[in-house]
Amino acid sequence: MKRKYDDRDCQNADVKKKTFRFSLVDNVTLDHELTYNPITLGKFSLSKKDREFKDGGTIPSIRNDIKLPINLNDGFTKRAGPSEVPTLDSLFHWVCHSNFSLENIDVLTYRGLLKKIAITKHDTYNNHWCVRLSKIKTTLIMDEIETEEKKRMRLNPSHRDELFQYYGHKFEECVLEVDSNAPEVDIVVTSKLGRLRYLMAAEVDGLKADGKIVELKTHRLLQTEHHKKLFRQSKLLNTFLQCYIAGIEETTFGFRDNRGFIQNIKYHNTAEIESICRNDWNKNDMISFLNQIMEWAVSIVETGKIYHMSYTGKDSIELYEVENISYIPSWFRTHAKKIDDAW
Repeated sequence: MKRKYDDRDCQNADVKKKTFRFSLVDNVTLDHELTYNPITLGKFSLSKKDREFKDGGTIPSIRNDIKLPINLNDGFTKRAGPSEVPTLDSLFHWVCHSNFSLENIDVLTYRGLLKKIAITKHDTYNNHWCVRLSKIKTTLIMDEIETEEKKRMRLNPSHRDELFQYYGHKFEECVLEVDSNAPEVDIVVTSKLGRLRYLMAAEVDGLKADGKIVELKTHRLLQTEHHKKLFRQSKLLNTFLQCYIAGIEETTFGFRDNRGFIQNIKYHNTAEIESICRNDWNKNDMISFLNQIMEWAVSIVETGKIYHMSYTGKDSIELYEVENISYIPSWFRTHAKKIDDAW
């Protein structure tokens, strides 16, 4: 049964759905470990003011003269307004600008959505998600839907959420050789997982002196065993997947006190995080779960139709068809077809 496009579809149960049920306790069992070797193909930048696309871009370097403590509250009263909802348009522009063929790409999306799906069973805060799915020929295009609840939270955040979001931006500003108006830089990554090959965009923070990309994070000081456990189960889990999916090997954590002052900085590579958290979560279980969900979705979605896939808690993911109102720009469909025909 088809319905008109509406964000509330992600929460409405009165439609026919395909349902993927899973255990919140049991791990995904495979007779072999899935290989995943992401390769960076290029990068692009987006201006902060109007999100203007430019091919290439300069990833800022980590400063050599970081001085502690860092006051993350500085400038909070002059902060920018709500952030824009990320879309796939910038990745579409990169594909067109690079004349990149989608012939061998099974899924086109951005890194954050793959992380949300992979973490579904282990998410401490039980965050719900909803995505749109369609196909150009055999390539699945997966974009996020901003539900009414998420829109409300983005436009009217709590003081705490707004403050912590600002802390992250301020930390980047203080430890990177960059000014506050510098454009966002994204890398374009491809990798094969199971039978599917992915093309994705991933925003990156900075570069170490050795040229490796580093992910920057802030967190409160770990003063109790309970703090450390939650840090491993949530912050390190999210950071690990964010890095692993995009092929980022290094992380930098700034630990703040209750006043919002960074008191110390620690560095971890991705492999170290996995080792530190070996008793809290299992990478292979999450990556295998992601593979199962994506192979399931690719097998159902038909070219020329639009679907929603959502997780609203408990033990199931649902996928259903909606009215055929395309969210993929006509200019991208036309250009993608020309590129593939030429190849």
